Amino acid sequence: MKNRPGAAVLLGIFALGCILSMSSCWWPTVDLTFLGDGENTDGTGIGPVTGFGSIKLAGAVFSEDNTTSIVDDEGRTIDNVIEGMVVTVHGTLDQSFRSGAASKITIEREVRGPVDDNGVTLADDSVRVLGQTVLVTPGTVFVRFSGGETDLVALKADLDNTLHPELEVHGGVDDLGVIHATFIGRGRDNVVADDNVELRGKISNLDTLFRAFLIGAQQVDFSGLPAGGKVNWPVTGLKDGLFVEVRGLLDAVGGSGVVRTDRSGDLVEVKTVSLGSPRDRVMVEGYVVSGTEASFVMGVPNGTVTVNSGNAPTGGTFGLRQRVRVKGTVTGSAGATVQASVVTTLSTEDILMEGSPDSPPSGTSMTLLGKTVEVNDFTLFRDQTGAIRKNFDLSRISPSDTVRVVGAFDNTVLPGKVIAAKVERLGATPAGTVTFQAPVSAPIGSPNLVMIGVTVRTDFTTTDYFDEGGVPIADQTAFFTELANRGAGTIVKVKRGIFTGGPPRINPPSDGSRMEVGFEQVNN
Repeated sequence: MKNRPGAAVLLGIFALGCILSMSSCWWPTVDLTFLGDGENTDGTGIGPVTGFGSIKLAGAVFSEDNTTSIVDDEGRTIDNVIEGMVVTVHGTLDQSFRSGAASKITIEREVRGPVDDNGVTLADDSVRVLGQTVLVTPGTVFVRFSGGETDLVALKADLDNTLHPELEVHGGVDDLGVIHATFIGRGRDNVVADDNVELRGKISNLDTLFRAFLIGAQQVDFSGLPAGGKVNWPVTGLKDGLFVEVRGLLDAVGGSGVVRTDRSGDLVEVKTVSLGSPRDRVMVEGYVVSGTEASFVMGVPNGTVTVNSGNAPTGGTFGLRQRVRVKGTVTGSAGATVQASVVTTLSTEDILMEGSPDSPPSGTSMTLLGKTVEVNDFTLFRDQTGAIRKNFDLSRISPSDTVRVVGAFDNTVLPGKVIAAKVERLGATPAGTVTFQAPVSAPIGSPNLVMIGVTVRTDFTTTDYFDEGGVPIADQTAFFTELANRGAGTIVKVKRGIFTGGPPRINPPSDGSRMEVGFEQVNN
C-alpha cells in the first residue's frame, strides 16, 4: 500500500481545523505510517540462493507457490533451481527484511557457453568461458547438471583432451567485468561450432560500420540481427557502456569464434536495472565498482545501482572489488538508487573444512575439526546426498555424516569461531580423512603448521608438498623455506589428514597413504 498523499491530506485537514479555531493545537504523535511507508510491503531480494522450503537468499525467506512466475530463458521451474544460483525475487518483504512472498523469480545467469582453449588456470582458480574471466572461490557451488559435484581439475583434464565443456555461470561482476562465481553448472561435455550460447555484460569497442562489439573478450556480430532481435534499444541505438544480453550461435569454439545473431530467436537486448518503486525495501549482494563508503556503485544483474549510506560499513575492509551486502530502501523514480540502512563488507571465505562433526550440532553451531562453526540467516545449506532439499539445516546433520564448511574466521572473541558461508553434507558416512584450509599463524617452523588453533604435523616420508595449482614442491625443507618467505597469513590446504582432538591436531595417515599440504590462492 502506497498512500503517502493520503497522509498529507489528513495532516492538512488537522492543521486547517487548528487555524479556523484560532486555538492552540496539540499535534498528535500517532503513527501515520499505515498511510505511508509502514504498509508498503513491496520488496526485492537479489543474491545467490541459500536454501529451499520456500526460497532463501540474502538472509530472507520468500514463500512461493503456483502463482509465482519463474523467468528463465531455459524454461526451468523452481525445482530446477540449485543452491548458489543467483536470482532476483520481486514480491513482498517485511520490515525486518527476513520474510516475504515471491511474486516473480528471475534466474540470473551471466554466461552460458564453452570453455575457451587454455581457459583453466589452476594456480589462481580461474576459468575463461566465452571470453569471460570467471573466478572460482571456496564457496562456489560447482556441479554437473546431470548430477554430482565437479571442479576445475576435471574441467582442465577434459579441455586438455580437446573437449570444450559447456558451463553456466552465476555470480557477481566487478568493475573489470570479472565474474566471481557463486554457481557453475556443467552441461554438455563438448560444445561444437554453431551451437547456441548466451552471455551478458557491458558493450565495448562498438563498431557501427561492421555492426560488432565486445563483451569482455568475446566478439559479437549483430550485422544479421532480425528485426525482432532488437529488444529495448534506445532510439539512438547501441553505444559503449550499455549493458546487453546476447543470444546467438558461436561460429567456432576455442576462443576465436564470433557470436552471430542472424537467426530467428537470436537477440541483443539492452538491459536496465529497476529494484522497484520509491520506498520499496531491497536486499542485494554484489561487488563495489566505484565510489566511497558514503556513496558507491555496485554491480547487480544487468547493470549497476548507486548506494548511499549514512552509516559506516560493518564487516571487512570496504573498497573496490570487495563483496558487499546492502539492506535499505529504493529512492528515486528510476529504481536504481538505494538508501542503505546497513552495508556489510563480506570477508574473504578462506576457511575450508571437511570431516565429521565432533558432536551433534546444537542450535546454530557445531564443532568440526575442533573449531566452533556458527551459522546464520545468510549461510548456504546444501545436501549433496540428495536426501533433503527443503529446510536442510544443522538439525539434519549428525556426527556420522561427512560435511564441508566454507567460511571466514572470527577471532574477536577468543578462541574464535568460523562463521559459515556454506555448509554441505557430502555423505551419510563418517569421514575417513579430513581436509583443512586456513591461514598459517606465526611463528612458522618445520615440521608443524598452526592454522586457526589447529596443529598440522608434517613429515618427510608420508607428506607431499605443492605450490598453487598442484605444482609439486621438492620436499618439506623447500616448502617451509617458501612458507617463511611468504609469512604468516599464507593460505595452506591440507588433504587426506587424520584428525585427533584435545588439542586439535591433524597428522599424516599411518596406513601407507599420503597427506598433501599445499599453498592455495583464494578468490574473494
